Amino acid sequence: MAAGRTADVLTTVTSLSMLEGLRDPVHQTVWADFVGRYRPLIIRFGMRSGLNGADAEDAAQSTLTVFATAYADGKYDRQKGRLRHWLFGIAAKHINRARSTARRREVQVGGQSGETDFFAGLPDENQFEDMWNKEWQEAVYRQCMAEVRTAFDERTVAAFELFTSGDGSAHEVAERLGLTDNAVYLAKHKILKRIREILPAMEEIW
Repeated sequence: MAAGRTADVLTTVTSLSMLEGLRDPVHQTVWADFVGRYRPLIIRFGMRSGLNGADAEDAAQSTLTVFATAYADGKYDRQKGRLRHWLFGIAAKHINRARSTARRREVQVGGQSGETDFFAGLPDENQFEDMWNKEWQEAVYRQCMAEVRTAFDERTVAAFELFTSGDGSAHEVAERLGLTDNAVYLAKHKILKRIREILPAMEEIW
């Protein structure tokens, strides 16, 4: 097993560094990194909010386009709030607009009953923000796991994921991976320890 690194040594580019890079209009690599990080999150948020895949992708594209323009105009002030809160405001506006369009389509096809069915499936405002926070937390966890994979061998990571997901007892996971029961318990202990070490820094990055 590779040794775990200290919590302040991360392969993930910080949000601050990324945002600084976005100030350069020809810095396409940074923009690609930014889109790669946040577009999937916004799409998942849109789909969880009731949009189909195509509408969620359109909403994500609109969100990122508006963000890029607003950021270039100097409208984002990190001192007034975290990036995730600013993105939520933009994403919520575009997803709500897409939901309104989808509602009109639903009504045209299904009549009044279609409108009722559509509204019944939509989250309320508190649920809407809760869903965004959940998507963000899951994205941070996925990035933590990406860091974990650079610090531990594949079987150790597999043991951790199988055991913590409830996909078998320690003994069953050990037999499946050719490990000892103790190795599975150690994998869980060491990787959870690593996640706890890097989580504060990862939350700041995101």
